[in-house]
Amino acid sequence: MLGRLFGKKKESTRNSIKTWSKDEAEYIFLYGSQTGGAEIMAKSFFKSLIKEGKKVFLDELDNYTTYNKATHLIIFTSTYGAGGPPANATDFEDLFYDTQPINPLKFSVVAFGSTSFQDFCQFGVDIDSWLESSPDFERLLPLVKVNNQSQSDFRGWLSLWNRTNDTDVEIEVKNSTKKSGNIEEFKIESNQEISSDNTHLIKLRPKSELKFQSGDLLSVLTETEDNPRLYSIARIDGDILLSVKKHERGLCSSYMCGLKEGDVVKASIEENKTFHFVHDAPSVWMIGNGTGVAPFLGMMEENKTTKLRLIWGGRSESSFDLYQPFAQKAIDNGFMESYELALSRTGNKQYVQDILAQKQKDVSLAFDSGSVFMICGSMDMQNSVMEILDKITKKELNKSLSYFQDNGQLLKDCY
Repeated sequence: MLGRLFGKKKESTRNSIKTWSKDEAEYIFLYGSQTGGAEIMAKSFFKSLIKEGKKVFLDELDNYTTYNKATHLIIFTSTYGAGGPPANATDFEDLFYDTQPINPLKFSVVAFGSTSFQDFCQFGVDIDSWLESSPDFERLLPLVKVNNQSQSDFRGWLSLWNRTNDTDVEIEVKNSTKKSGNIEEFKIESNQEISSDNTHLIKLRPKSELKFQSGDLLSVLTETEDNPRLYSIARIDGDILLSVKKHERGLCSSYMCGLKEGDVVKASIEENKTFHFVHDAPSVWMIGNGTGVAPFLGMMEENKTTKLRLIWGGRSESSFDLYQPFAQKAIDNGFMESYELALSRTGNKQYVQDILAQKQKDVSLAFDSGSVFMICGSMDMQNSVMEILDKITKKELNKSLSYFQDNGQLLKDCY
């Protein structure tokens, strides 16, 4: 039986603020946050409730459990990527359906997001729907969506909360996502484009010596936006390499794709410990689509010990032109066994999950031997890949995919 070979099951990324224990509190306040905005709003409201004399317990969504004396459940959450959960809320849905509340709970959900994304506040909408459909929960307030940390949006919800609960809560709503610390300058070394895909491969050089590795995130905040955009990055010879697809209404992607050699970008690097390369794994399967290949390029470059396999999905073979030299170099160096392309617009018209389905024996042998699977790209791709991997591990190994995820053999960075 495999032990926990590569890392521990995800723990809370930030310390909980506990005035009362979870089993003493009447108000349970959970938050999901990717860049820190929803978390700061939650902690501000939490402190104000304490001043009102309420017994409150604050924690992350991924720590949802039972609460002995709870009467209310308050949730503040952002959405990550195409309607998905932020980093500290990826397990909440499973926990919610697996946990039977001790007491009936009145609930209220505040969703944070940006209307520049098609799936505006979708994860908050999903949570609100799950709660509403459960007989164990009763709606206290309607769902409120807050656009770009809007003070007016949030104060509307706060006013409704005060009227409904006969409280006088006041908090200072700040633009919490514009962080002043750790901002660095990066010089553009090159900006290559695949015109057919509107995709760019951008190399940046830090102006000062920085500690980071492939799989970390570059946080870019333009002057016209309130929320930073996070890009998965590769580290190659001390430089940053990232891939950006230009979106028609994407302010940050348009800004990044328009940069020229010699331009200077102000940004910060965020450590992403849950998506670092596992050097002592027997092998690593790198699975991605589109610009999600970026961190893998650096991992291919730095790897000197582990056998690699890359499965990448894109529109056509030319979509891979910017990345192909990195893959070929890894093969020439003897550390990449192969790379395979799943092309959705040419040839057999397939996706990465289709290739995995054709390799059930290889996949099951890899999981059974302790190999690590890394997924980076769109949330839709991630969901499809995890569905097929779960089918394979159940059929071939009589274990669910969650078993291997808990064992540190499945790492994800999708958006």
